[in-house]
Amino acid sequence: MFVGSEGEFDTPSGRKLHHVDLQNKTILPGLIDDHIHLALGIRGGYENMMRDSDGIQLITGIINAGQALRAGITTVKDCGARNRVALDLRDGWSRGLFQGPRILVCGRPLCTTGGHFHFCNDNECDGPWEVRKRTRQLLKEGVDFIKLMASGGGTKGTDSKYASFEEQEIYAAVVEAETVGKTVSAHCEAFDSVGRAARAGVHIIQHAGFIMSDGTRGFDEDAVRTMVKKGLYYDPTLQTGSALVDSLREKEKGGKTLTDEERNQLKSGEYKIKRKSENLARMVSMGVKCVAGSDGIGLGNCTRLVRTLELMVDAGMTPLDAIVSATGRSAKATKIDRYLGTLAEGKEADIVAVSGDPTRDISTLRSPVMVMQAGRLI
Repeated sequence: MFVGSEGEFDTPSGRKLHHVDLQNKTILPGLIDDHIHLALGIRGGYENMMRDSDGIQLITGIINAGQALRAGITTVKDCGARNRVALDLRDGWSRGLFQGPRILVCGRPLCTTGGHFHFCNDNECDGPWEVRKRTRQLLKEGVDFIKLMASGGGTKGTDSKYASFEEQEIYAAVVEAETVGKTVSAHCEAFDSVGRAARAGVHIIQHAGFIMSDGTRGFDEDAVRTMVKKGLYYDPTLQTGSALVDSLREKEKGGKTLTDEERNQLKSGEYKIKRKSENLARMVSMGVKCVAGSDGIGLGNCTRLVRTLELMVDAGMTPLDAIVSATGRSAKATKIDRYLGTLAEGKEADIVAVSGDPTRDISTLRSPVMVMQAGRLI
């Protein structure tokens, strides 16, 4: 692909050129989803997902990858799958077996014994030296970054309100990853887990739920100051749960009566989004650098990055800053900005075109009129 004004360069001989008219369109770099699970099963709920074989999960990942790419997401970071599924998905894409975003993988997220995502297998570790060994093992397998579960989550037997890894255990993973130029992302829902991850120097802190032992959501100002001082990144994954919230709101607007269970789901979901949005605004005001991830999971749910960006704008970020969080800043956070994240000479031609101006209306990103990956029209 060549970029420039007419007459600035000669048309290369022997090549068939494809003309794309983008008059009155806005072009921007391909979007980067910092947190996604392309291949973690068809259905919602981890117990249901784990009933699917590795083969079914791989096929799910291929379908999700194609949908994500057509939505303008040209690069993703897969933040955890079972066994070698994510590695096989990435390697299949790199061999041209299917169309999808460029895929960076952590393989199996590190967790404590019985911790969140322990069902991914061969990923449990306790104590700094076990963490080092597991990290080295994953790096040997060829992962692109390290992911660890610094608190509980949705896995049966774990609890989002409580931290899991100790600070020294997290630090051990960071040291090992940095030795070979890799980054570390950490799942941090519990209040204490955010501070531990920040002090240990985790490059990208995911979720930062600040969930207290009573289930409410607080804010750890000391942890946030540490993030700013160390230059760490924050991925709020704001859209998680928003599909249910949006659908229940639409049901109410349509005049239908919600069941008691649905009212409780709506109240809980709205509280989560409200508190996380308030914390995001406060963190940005304190100088935290934000990147964007959807935490998309399950068949057909890996195109929701734009919903995350819409919620980030609702929380007070400008549309332009939200776009940067899903392009240049996200690339820099994972150390892939040398060839991705911006439109510049010498970089991969990952380009999305939309009608309208996304710096005024972020929702225009929902309907790309052109997607290009590495100079190839999708």
